[in-house]
Amino acid sequence: MITGVKAKYTNGALVPLEPLDLEEGREVVVSVEEARLPDAEASSLLEMIDELHRSVPQDVWGSGPSDGAKNYKRYLYGWPRGDAP
Repeated sequence: MITGVKAKYTNGALVPLEPLDLEEGREVVVSVEEARLPDAEASSLLEMIDELHRSVPQDVWGSGPSDGAKNYKRYLYGWPRGDAP
């Protein structure tokens, strides 16, 4: 089972910010990813969208399917093209 949980590093230990559904003494593997929190100055929604846009390589834009709206069920769920249920 893989579960993501936020934790805070305090006094040399990772302390979960929410209860964990684990039995006492259970060994787990921990992967650490530092949280990206906004600066003290809150970014506007447009600034966040602009940052996301800049993070996508230029050669990727426009390489997606041209029929994505019509056949979204095909791309999301693997259904056949056209009028799938």
